[in-house]
Amino acid sequence: MKFLSGRRLLRRAFERGLANAKLEEVTPGAQGCRLFRTQLARPGMVILAVSCCVMLTSCSTSKASRAKADAELLRLTGFWQPCQIYLQASPHQRLYVEVDAVEGCSPSDETLDKLRNFLATHCQKPGGIEIVRSDVIPRKRALGMLPSALARKHVNGPPETIAGGAPAFLYVLYYDDILSDRPVVVETGHPGARAAKHLRLTNRNPHVDMLPYPAMIYMNAHWSPKSLHDEALLHEAGHVLGLAFRAGHASMGHCQSRPCLMTGSVSLTRFFLGLDPGIKAPLCERCLAQLAESRAQPPPSNVRFVGPVLVRSETGYQVLSLPHRAKVIVGDLSDRDCGDFAAAVGAEAASPGDSEAEWSAGASGKDELLNDPGKLSDVLTRLSADPDRLVRRVGPRLWTACAGQYTARGQFTNAVQACQKAILADAEDYQGYNLLGWIKATCPDASIRDGREAIAAATKACELTRWKEGNWIDTLAAACAEAGDFKRAIKFEERALRTGQPAESDQKGMRERLALYHQARPFREKH
Repeated sequence: MKFLSGRRLLRRAFERGLANAKLEEVTPGAQGCRLFRTQLARPGMVILAVSCCVMLTSCSTSKASRAKADAELLRLTGFWQPCQIYLQASPHQRLYVEVDAVEGCSPSDETLDKLRNFLATHCQKPGGIEIVRSDVIPRKRALGMLPSALARKHVNGPPETIAGGAPAFLYVLYYDDILSDRPVVVETGHPGARAAKHLRLTNRNPHVDMLPYPAMIYMNAHWSPKSLHDEALLHEAGHVLGLAFRAGHASMGHCQSRPCLMTGSVSLTRFFLGLDPGIKAPLCERCLAQLAESRAQPPPSNVRFVGPVLVRSETGYQVLSLPHRAKVIVGDLSDRDCGDFAAAVGAEAASPGDSEAEWSAGASGKDELLNDPGKLSDVLTRLSADPDRLVRRVGPRLWTACAGQYTARGQFTNAVQACQKAILADAEDYQGYNLLGWIKATCPDASIRDGREAIAAATKACELTRWKEGNWIDTLAAACAEAGDFKRAIKFEERALRTGQPAESDQKGMRERLALYHQARPFREKH
């Protein structure tokens, strides 16, 4: 007999005792509702279910916590208003909706017609709204894969040759959380060693991530009851249009007016009367008034789509985003930059070992700013004050990226200064320490090299990465060689070859450097 924990037993009883009772689960940056299917066949289960309901409602979020969460939700959208790009005819007169689904999870034509009618009713798109079924993802490819990883792999965006100008873009993914939860075999980091990895989704509800990419709706095929799936899709579309984030008539990302499509509360009165407590109502007057007010505002000037990539333009830099991925470009932006970003994200290895909480952001600097370090510094100062925390964390990485670009151009003094600024901005920027150590150890300009400083920087990079990065240990070996300690250089180079399964091209370079150290010769970069 399988025994359940008290928490799981309580949840199972609740799921079996409440008929269509709707609960709210909101986390900052994501909106969604969870429904539970029930059977009221046994009086004992009804009593237990009601007890569970009392327990759950008695543990409701405090007013102070709700106020804090409301402020966070407003912050996530208020500083850039991405909903405006859907509600207004400028800068995109058309809307292109791409729908992907894991095999067996595809929505019906009726469901998509409802979504089209909802968007057509509330969005000013004189060029029309097009909803296109795109990829059907084989079930075996979805095993152990998180929805965000599936989205990054399969999102296509509107065709480049589409007529009528570039459209606004919305992506909808129907996925199977049972497949996402399936244990998978992943590499452990040791040659030939593998282990089972069991991922757990943190949000199985229909939801929209407000940052960095609020242009996507996640729909779980096993979220229940199925009778409310269509309403849940429209509910999340309402979030895409900016509903239920404003203070006054909304709390925790849901409308406080009942009945309303955007509500997220349980109707216990309807439950005790034996009625369906789910949402079966259009938008309330307040939500409709909010949409009308938003459509009357000036069109967005700094938000637009380039294919599937959502672009936010700020003074001196651009923020590009896709599901769980962002990139900051300092300087002018071209459509090719967006295409390269989308291609790089799509080419990522979809690893079952990824975490749902894993977000990444990259950065690069344009030549016009690299030629003016003072102007570059000013832009990065503004970047450090960006309202998006993810973007603010990019600052040190951008200094490191610029250092690499300076190195490639032979501007080694600028490269060293950029590394130092990266480290100053983030004392745990291991990439900044590693690059500084490499430049100080291998620079062709003797006035830049310093073995002692190279060892200090490279050692710090290895410590910050817990000695698990072979390329960083390779840098330390080069630093020891520059300092004349070839015995330690050989030791660390041999360790680098054993650590982290370095790529074959990296191994080739490591072996060549190892041969130099055996000859008591340091390694020098060629420029």
